[in-house]
Amino acid sequence: MVFAALLTILPLTLLLGDFGEKTTTKVLVMGLPMLMIGFLNFRIALALFLFSLFVDINPALLISLAFLMIPYLIAAFSTTNGGFSPKEFSSPFTAPALLLIAFVLPSFMNSKAVTLAGLNMLMLPGFIMLFLFLGVALKQKEGVSYLAKVYVTIVSLNALYAIFQGVTSGTRAYGFAGIMFVDILGIGILIVFLLLLMNKGEKKVLYAALFGFLVIAMIFNKTRNVWINVLLVLFLSFIHTAIQSNNLNINRKKLVRFGVVLALFLGLTGGAFLAIYGTKFLRLEEKQKLTSEKLEVADVNNSFVTRFFIWSTGYNAFIANPVFGMGMYSYAYTSSFYNQLPKNIYKKYVSGLTLHQGYYSMLVETGIFGFTGFIIFLVMIFRRSKKIYKKAIGTPHFQSAFIAFWCLIYVITSLMFTDAWFWGRGIVMFGTILGVLTAINSQLKDQNLVVAESEPDLPNLPDEPNFQNDLDVPDETDSGK
Repeated sequence: MVFAALLTILPLTLLLGDFGEKTTTKVLVMGLPMLMIGFLNFRIALALFLFSLFVDINPALLISLAFLMIPYLIAAFSTTNGGFSPKEFSSPFTAPALLLIAFVLPSFMNSKAVTLAGLNMLMLPGFIMLFLFLGVALKQKEGVSYLAKVYVTIVSLNALYAIFQGVTSGTRAYGFAGIMFVDILGIGILIVFLLLLMNKGEKKVLYAALFGFLVIAMIFNKTRNVWINVLLVLFLSFIHTAIQSNNLNINRKKLVRFGVVLALFLGLTGGAFLAIYGTKFLRLEEKQKLTSEKLEVADVNNSFVTRFFIWSTGYNAFIANPVFGMGMYSYAYTSSFYNQLPKNIYKKYVSGLTLHQGYYSMLVETGIFGFTGFIIFLVMIFRRSKKIYKKAIGTPHFQSAFIAFWCLIYVITSLMFTDAWFWGRGIVMFGTILGVLTAINSQLKDQNLVVAESEPDLPNLPDEPNFQNDLDVPDETDSGK
């Protein structure tokens, strides 16, 4: 066991010694002994893995520290549970993910950074390994619930720190988690929101307070695209919850009244921040006239304009390689080959950056062929996750499946605003969500309600039976996932 722990810790220590911001890496190296404890208790290893999602370090290229924690997590589980059989690795999402890889691989024919992009491509098989592994690890007793509880706890702690940063500094606040916290927090808000709708009495008050607290932290993030995505997903999930009210044991009329009150709260909170801090706090910039002088010194402070610089360069790359694209994970390294902007503008606002929009990024980097495969992938995982929560109706797993389904929808809609779900901590979070759904699907096997990996994705599904869930809403926060 000790030997296995050293095999994991020593390479990671060397990596952290050479990469990243030194203060952060020193703290991480000091915390590495905690990894040893994970080989004695898998729940500790799982908590450390979740904590790594909040560490803003990419030791190599677009690969995050959280991604490097996947082998450690598997080793810790094998040590504490006496190993596992490869036959247990089964998920309805394996075939769609393999299909996606097959569609994006041809893009490397056009890549001008085959080595760097190819190394980043390792994240895709790692993504598959993660959700297959979590499908095994989390199907044990209360595994999904424990993961949800730890996740929301860390989100809440970082939200507290972010609010402190926002109040004291006045700048955009992400706590200790870096900019990816905006979507980490968005998913946390969604989980708490759905638990708020599903619970009653004192627990509803508790979740309401936590929801309001997280919303305030989101405001201090000052990230408009996340605000839009969170509001969209909360609105749609509220409607879906109302439709599923019988299965969730919720009074629909009370739910609608509560929704009206919640909408007023969100509106008044936003209005209060506008009244106190003004539009500048929310980064609602005025129109900026781009003069030749401003362009000459690269003085552009409007985020829409700076995004245009990135997207216009991406458009040039797409026109040059419309069918198979410029190469998956290649834009950040090869955008200079397609640049038509002034050098100072390109260097400041485009060089080394990704395309900042998920669907557009996939179109530019993998072309029409790869983009088609990506859409097929999203449709397949959406339908299969929908089948999982439908199969869970009338079982103790329904609420967890319902919340995990909406976390997946959050990712799918968020791709309209960011491409971060393809790399770094984002792809690890994406794989974790699919892992939770895989675990729930595995838990349903005992009831012969499994969604098979080879099951076709039918365009039309039968209507859901209108069961009344006779189980009480769980008392724990972690029951939501």
